[in-house]
Amino acid sequence: MVKAPDRRLPDAPRSHCEFKVFGGLGCRRDGSEVDLGPVRQRIILAKLLAAGGDAVSLDAIVDGLWDERPPASAVNQIHRHVGHIRRIFDPDLDVRETGRYLLPAGTGYRLTLATEDSDLAMYRELVRRAREALAGGDAVAGVRAYLTALELGRSPAFTDLPHSALSSPDFVAVERERVAVALAAGEAAIAHGMAGDALTPLLSVAAAAPLDEALQACLIRAYVATGHRAEGVQVFERTRHQLAEELGVDPGPELREAYRELLSGASTPQGEPRPLDVPRPAQLPPPVAGFVRRDDVARALDDQLSDAFSDAAVVITALGGMGGIGKTALAVHWAHQIANRFPDGQLFLNLRGLDPDGRVMSAQDALATLLASLGEPAVSSSQEDVDAQAARYRSRLSGRRVLILLDDARDSEQVRPLLPASPGCLVIVTSRTRLTSLVTREGARHLQVDRLTEAESRQLLINRLGSRRATVDQDALDKVIALCAGLPLALAIVAARVALNPALPLGSVVSDVSAPSARLDALSSVDSSDDVRSVFSWSYRALDPSTARVFRALAAHPGPGISLESAASVAGVGRMRARELLTELVTANLLDESQPGRYVLHDLLRAYAGELLDEDRERPECERRLIVHYLHSARAAYARHHRQPVGTVDEPPPDVTPESFDTVPQAAAWYARERTALWATIDLALAHDQPRDAAAMAVAASAPGSRSIPTGRTRTLLAILDLVSALPEPRVEAELLRTVGEAFAPLPAADEYLRRALAIFDDAGELAGQADVLRNLAALSSARGEFDAANLYGERSVSLARQTGRQELLAVSLLTLTSARLGADRFEAGTRLAEEGLAIAACSTSWASPPGANCAARWPAARRPTASPPAAA
Repeated sequence: MVKAPDRRLPDAPRSHCEFKVFGGLGCRRDGSEVDLGPVRQRIILAKLLAAGGDAVSLDAIVDGLWDERPPASAVNQIHRHVGHIRRIFDPDLDVRETGRYLLPAGTGYRLTLATEDSDLAMYRELVRRAREALAGGDAVAGVRAYLTALELGRSPAFTDLPHSALSSPDFVAVERERVAVALAAGEAAIAHGMAGDALTPLLSVAAAAPLDEALQACLIRAYVATGHRAEGVQVFERTRHQLAEELGVDPGPELREAYRELLSGASTPQGEPRPLDVPRPAQLPPPVAGFVRRDDVARALDDQLSDAFSDAAVVITALGGMGGIGKTALAVHWAHQIANRFPDGQLFLNLRGLDPDGRVMSAQDALATLLASLGEPAVSSSQEDVDAQAARYRSRLSGRRVLILLDDARDSEQVRPLLPASPGCLVIVTSRTRLTSLVTREGARHLQVDRLTEAESRQLLINRLGSRRATVDQDALDKVIALCAGLPLALAIVAARVALNPALPLGSVVSDVSAPSARLDALSSVDSSDDVRSVFSWSYRALDPSTARVFRALAAHPGPGISLESAASVAGVGRMRARELLTELVTANLLDESQPGRYVLHDLLRAYAGELLDEDRERPECERRLIVHYLHSARAAYARHHRQPVGTVDEPPPDVTPESFDTVPQAAAWYARERTALWATIDLALAHDQPRDAAAMAVAASAPGSRSIPTGRTRTLLAILDLVSALPEPRVEAELLRTVGEAFAPLPAADEYLRRALAIFDDAGELAGQADVLRNLAALSSARGEFDAANLYGERSVSLARQTGRQELLAVSLLTLTSARLGADRFEAGTRLAEEGLAIAACSTSWASPPGANCAARWPAARRPTASPPAAA
C-alpha cells in the first residue's frame, strides 16, 4: 500500500518550489526554472522525491551514487550536495542552517513537501482518491481520478537520470507503481464503460512496459471495448514477438485469453451495436477502352502485390503524375486484374482532390461513404468525429482482404484516415501531387506515371480507331503522336473526335498546329473533364501565387532542359527561392526533375503556361531576363575556355542568376546541355532587336567545348553579321566574321570572312585577334591539303601569339602549326613544336601563367625548344 505523503506545510516559506519527476526531473522556484546541479545531486533529490516523505538512509544514497567501492569522501560529498539542495528551496539559507524542507532523519534525510508541490505526490494522492471512490461505490469518480492520475504520469519518471541510476530499487519501484496504476485504471475503465477515455493514456504507459503481459492484455481488452480490434491484433503480435526475441518465451495465459476474446468477438464495443455481416463490395469502375499496358509500371505494381499477402503490413501504392497522364486508367486496369486476389471485395472512392468546382471530399464524408459500403449504420456527425469514424472503418476491415482504390487525392492528410490497419489489404492512391508524407510516415510506395512512349501512343490510337483507320495516313499518325506528346488524355480526345466524325481524316486534327495555342485548341473538348486545358487548370489553380508565377515564367524558356539557375533568372527570383518553388511544381506534377537541379516541362504544359504568360503580359520581361542570363552564362563559359569574350556588357541585374564555372569541363558540359536553349535565345535576342547581344552569344557558342556551330545555323550567323556590320564596333564584327568563317570551313566562302576579320583586327592592332584568325586560316589550308600556305599562316599565328604573352593562345597556335608541319612531312620540326605546346599545357593546367613566365625551367633539357620557332627563325 502506498503511504500518503505528509500534507503538513512548513511555516511561512520564503520561496515556493514545485517539482516534477514524470518525463524528467525538474524544478520551478517562484515560477522560474531552477538548475538542479550535477548528476549526483540530482540523483539524491530524485531519491528523496521518490520516497514521498519517508526517510532515505545514507547507505541507500551511497549505493545509488557509487558502485561497490564508494570513495572515502562519500559522506562528505553527500552532505555538500544536501546543502546545495537546501539552497534550491531557499537561496538565502546559511550554510550551517537546515531549512524547513530537507530535514535530517535517522542516518539519512527526508523531504517534506505539500502534495500539490510534487507531481509524484499529487499522482499518488489521485490514486488514493480513485481507490477510495471505487471502494465506496462511486465508479465514475473513481475512474476519473484514475484517468487524471494516468494523464499526470503518462511518461516514465526521472527519464533524464543516467540509466545506471535508474536500476536503483526506489526508482524501479516508482515505475512498477506506474504500471500497476495503469493496469488498475484500465480494468476499472473497461468494467464501467469508460474504456474510450482510458485508451490514450493507457497506450503511453503500455509503450514503456512492452513485456508486461497483464498490461498488454488490458490494452487489448480496451481496444476490443472501443471497437479497435485491428489495433488489438497488432498489440498481441508485437508483444508475442518481443517476448520471443527478448525472453525466449510464449505469451502467458492472461495475454492468450485476451487475444482469444478479441478473435471470438465475445466483447461488443461499448456504446455500439454488434456489427452485422460485412457485405462484399465490388465498386471498381469499368476498365478504360483502348487501354495500353505500360510494362515498366505494370512490373513495379506486380512486384508490390506479393507484399500484400505477407501478413506484415498494409501495402499502399501511390500513383503520381500530371493531369491526363492516365493514372486512374492504369490503377483501374491493374485493380481489375488482381481483384480476385481480394475475396472480401473492392472499394472505390473519388476523393475529388482537384475538383474544378472546389468540392473536395472531406475525410468525414469519405469515411461515411466507405462505412456505408461496408454495411455500417449511419451515425450523426454530431455524435462521432473523424477518429471515431476511422476506428469503426478499421474495425470493419480487420482480418479481411480488401482492395481499396482512392482516386484523385488532394494530399496525404486526406488519405491518412482512410487507411486500413489490417494486413492483407491493398490501397491504391492516385494523385496529381506527390504524396511525400504518405511515403515518409506510412511507407507508401510511390510510382511516377510518365508519358507514353511513341510505340505506346501509336498502339492507343490503333486500339481506339482500329488498325485500318489509324494507319491509313502514316504521316498524319506521326504528327498526331507528336502533337499529343505522350499524354493519354490528348490521344483519347483526338481518337474520340475522329471516331465521332467518320468523314474526318486523322490529318485534319493536325492541319495547322504550329502555334502553341493551336495545339491546345486541337485537344479541346466540350466536356471540361476531357479537355486538356481544363484538366491542366485544376492543378494550376491549386498553386499559391508565387509558384503559379514561376510556372508561367518557365514557358519563356526554350527548353528542353531547364537548369535551376536559368529558371531562377527567367522567373526573376533568387536561386534558393527558385529551388523551393520548383520543388512545389514538381510536387504538383506540373514539372519533372530529370536530374538534380535540372527540370523538364511537358510540351503541352509549356503551351498552357505560355497562354497564361501572355494573358498576364509577363512574357517580354521574362524573355529580357532570359537573354541576359544566357549572355552572361555563355561569356563565362567562353572565358573559362581561355577565350576573350567579345566587347563589354553591363553587370547582370539582381533578378538574373547567370551560371558560373570553375573548370573547363564544367563549361564544356554546360555547352553540351544548353546548346539548343542557347541558340534559341540567340534567335530571341534578334527578335528583341538586340543584335549585339546575339553576336556576343553566337561568338561564345563557338568555343572549343561547344562542338562548333550546329547544322543550319549559318543563316542565323549571317543575319547577325548583317546587323552587326552597321554597328560602330569593329571588334565585335571581326569576332563574328571569324566565327562565320569557322562555320563555313572548308568551303571557299570561309576564306573571304576570315580575311575580312583579319583586316579589321590588323587595323585595330589586335594581335590576339590576328593570331586567332591566322590559326583558322592555317587549319583551313591544312584541311584542303595546302600545307605550304598552312605553314605560312601557322608561323605568323605563333609569332603573334608569342607577342601577346597569352600561353593558351600560343599553345593552340603551336598545335595548328604542328599539324601543318606534319602535313608537309616536316616531322622533326613538327615534333619540336608539339613538345613545346605540350610543355606549355603542362606548365599550367589552368592556363594561368602570367605573360613571359619562365616555363622552360620545368622542361627536360633534352626537349627544350629553341628561343623561337624553328621555321620562323
